[in-house]
Amino acid sequence: MKLQDVSRYFRDGQVSLAKKSLAFLAALYGVMPLDAIPDVLPMVGWLDDVGVIAAVTAYIWRDVKKHAAARLASSNPAR
Repeated sequence: MKLQDVSRYFRDGQVSLAKKSLAFLAALYGVMPLDAIPDVLPMVGWLDDVGVIAAVTAYIWRDVKKHAAARLASSNPAR
């Protein structure tokens, strides 16, 4: 996957706004002072933030790869 694929994914009008906003919402959750486990607890407080960000990153990574593969398949139709 290339940075160009990520850029195309976020600029594509066919990708839902909900999917696009996941990255922003995950980052917001990471910096928000109110969350499931308070950040004032040493180390434990950051684990939920890291978990949410990792899960969203993995989801977006897979979706961008699918999007890039579909785009490649549509540009090179089978003969």
